[in-house]
Amino acid sequence: MTTRILMVAVAGQSDELRLELEHAGHEVETKPDGEGALERLAHDRFDLVVADVSMPGITGYDFCRRLRAETTLRDLPVILLTTLTDPTAVIHGLACGADGFVAKPLDPRHLADRVRAVLASERSPGAHGEPLFRGKKLAIDAEKDRILGFLVSAAEEASRLDRELHATRARAERDTRKLKVTAQISEVKYRSLVEKANDVIVVLDPQGRILDMNRRAEELFGRPRTERMGGHYLDFVPPEDRERSRELFASVNDQSGALAEGIRVVRADGSIAFIDFSAAAITTDDGPLLLAIGRDVTESKKMQAQLLAADRMASIGTLAAGVAHEINNPLASVMANLNLAIKEVQGGELKDELRDALEAAERIRLIVRGLRIFSRADEDDRGPVNVQRIMESSLRMAWTEIRHRARLIKDYGRTPPVAGSEARLGQVFLNLVVNAAQAIPEGNTEANEIRVVTSLDPSGRVVIQISDTGSGMPPEVLHRLFTPFFTTKPPGVGTGLGLSICHRIVTAMGGQIHVDSIVGKGTNFRVILPPAILQGEKEDEERETPRPAPRRGKILVVDDDPAVCVIVRRILGAEHDLVTAASAEEALSRLEAAEPFDVILCDLMMPQMTGMDLYAGILRREPAQAGRMIFMTAGAFTPRARAFLDEVPNHRVEKPFDPRGLRALINDQIR
Repeated sequence: MTTRILMVAVAGQSDELRLELEHAGHEVETKPDGEGALERLAHDRFDLVVADVSMPGITGYDFCRRLRAETTLRDLPVILLTTLTDPTAVIHGLACGADGFVAKPLDPRHLADRVRAVLASERSPGAHGEPLFRGKKLAIDAEKDRILGFLVSAAEEASRLDRELHATRARAERDTRKLKVTAQISEVKYRSLVEKANDVIVVLDPQGRILDMNRRAEELFGRPRTERMGGHYLDFVPPEDRERSRELFASVNDQSGALAEGIRVVRADGSIAFIDFSAAAITTDDGPLLLAIGRDVTESKKMQAQLLAADRMASIGTLAAGVAHEINNPLASVMANLNLAIKEVQGGELKDELRDALEAAERIRLIVRGLRIFSRADEDDRGPVNVQRIMESSLRMAWTEIRHRARLIKDYGRTPPVAGSEARLGQVFLNLVVNAAQAIPEGNTEANEIRVVTSLDPSGRVVIQISDTGSGMPPEVLHRLFTPFFTTKPPGVGTGLGLSICHRIVTAMGGQIHVDSIVGKGTNFRVILPPAILQGEKEDEERETPRPAPRRGKILVVDDDPAVCVIVRRILGAEHDLVTAASAEEALSRLEAAEPFDVILCDLMMPQMTGMDLYAGILRREPAQAGRMIFMTAGAFTPRARAFLDEVPNHRVEKPFDPRGLRALINDQIR
């Protein structure tokens, strides 16, 4: 026979509970409230009622009392659904005549078990005589069976809830352990990722104290993280940058994040690193923190600064070469005319004045020559270099820095040439000389000196010493002197690249650079360079041998500057026949007319068609004639011109030229 059950005001889980009870073989009907349920019970028979204590209108307790007041319904079993959180629930349940309790939240299977137990108790002989507790019968007097049955039901619910509580607690503990393990695994993974990162990672508190850092940060700061914990980030910022750092730190605290490029950081050895930082404020269980991730861009900064310096040097070099070229043409005329005038004047005060003028012009020539040397600082040529000559050019360039600070003392020992670039070695010498001068205050020239000495060491290497009686440097500065971006000069005066570049140039030449210094006494730099490997000198060729007298030759002079053509005619006209051309095109026309020349004296740099273009044109038509060309140059300042002069075997003369040297060269070609 099917058991009929009426469910009253069971919200939320009614469908789930009904399905479970129907699956157990019961017929289930539901009503939303107590009044509707009472009306339904008055017209039909049910075997058991399941009612929620909380229902619309009357409560579950009132509903149960009204059932017990009806003669036909007083024995109908009633199971109340309640949370059992209020101790008075049991008293109310006893008072209203309920047969059992099922605690919420509801377990459908547990409700089905409770329904089965109540129905079994109702159908058994003696009905209420032997209530069940945990499946065992209890021998109790009949008049107490209903009350005890209800209490047993409540106790079983409490016991079940206790078991579920213990089970829930056990699950919670297991879940907590799992979460701890998961958190530990996450921490290990996080630490592994952070430690293996190539970027600097630092965690700060809101006051700027260091809480944590990764391996890369340890390497940057040069100390274990345990020594850095609790320290302030400003400890690693140069004093002159701290105000900017404070502003950046404040902006990160006030905003979601910030990007700061080129932050200067002091390493453990005192050197400076450049870091691009990305920082953000984060919130954790321990409160707000600041996470800073930085990339070391020191090498990139160094390369950028060196490129800028090289570009600046190239620009200055181009300007210097252009100025030198434009000065040398008129200077050639001035010096040649002075030489001729001195030769013509018999003596007296006028001749002395002409010699003074020639000496001044010679100084101009040497200054211009120095400009030309330094204009080629980007070249990488490696040839025999006379260190004394390059040093003299450097001293002339730095003279304005020296003259009001110290006496200049030169002690040049006999040294062989070294292998390297004139321009780059000049850059090294100029930097060292200027540094020496700037280490001495102005105004006490006689009490201070800058001494330049060249010599050979026992192994045959060339040693160049530049010493001063300036302020000197302490050991901690000497240790960092050749580090890129390190400078002892005030901000804006030095880039910190000069000595670093000098060190790189000298070592690239196979040499060494050393420095000694005593605070208050001065500094001594020593540049040590290997000698150039020269081919064996041919003494026979150098020995004076009788030569035949030069014959009268025919010379073509090609230059776009008329003054140069005039002065060459004055120098050579007495011994040779000269034809002049104001352009390469004019010279080529004369040569195409089959007019032969013993020597073609041609300017290298001319507008439209250069001396190089003229050489190529002659070479195609008459190679022998091209071999007779001698190039005049006031400064071959283009890469093409320099490459051309390195490739062709032809002689060349530099403007302003020495009249005797020019005559000797021409006569050698015509003999």
